[in-house]
Amino acid sequence: MTQNISLGSLKIDITESPGRVTYKVVGKVDDSFKHGDVPRIKAEHIILDLEGITDFNSCGVREWVFLIKDLGSLGKITFTNCSIAMVDQFNMVPESIGTGTVESFFAPYVCEDHGDAEILLDATKHKNNIENHDAPERPCAKCQKPLIFDAMADSYFLFLAPINTKLGKAS
Repeated sequence: MTQNISLGSLKIDITESPGRVTYKVVGKVDDSFKHGDVPRIKAEHIILDLEGITDFNSCGVREWVFLIKDLGSLGKITFTNCSIAMVDQFNMVPESIGTGTVESFFAPYVCEDHGDAEILLDATKHKNNIENHDAPERPCAKCQKPLIFDAMADSYFLFLAPINTKLGKAS
């Protein structure tokens, strides 16, 4: 079963299957987003696919934190495909993650020949790099030359530190 929710410039597709619900979020999380308008569905696994989030404003952040707190009481939250805008929010407002776990996220890279690239990283696969504040090496999809990480690794990967601490690991 799938529900489609439209909240101004934000769209949420909610898909239910046995033991699992997926919220695919696309657009801007701004003052037209009201957390109370998002259905709460209890499930063992609550997946938030956040590749499509493009921006936040302060009202949107507040509403997002309320939503995540509510969803965390209904099941285990996993964040996947977190956009760079979402990672920025995780870093600025740690409550944006709540009790959830980040499975995968995009990181900014650049190729000297082909420009900007957003590369999807797996938080578990690249755990050692991330814990050492070292961006994983990635090749350019067009020329295969090594990409250059286009952020400060110490601050970009900061959002994963609370999760590592929760798991009893030093960051």
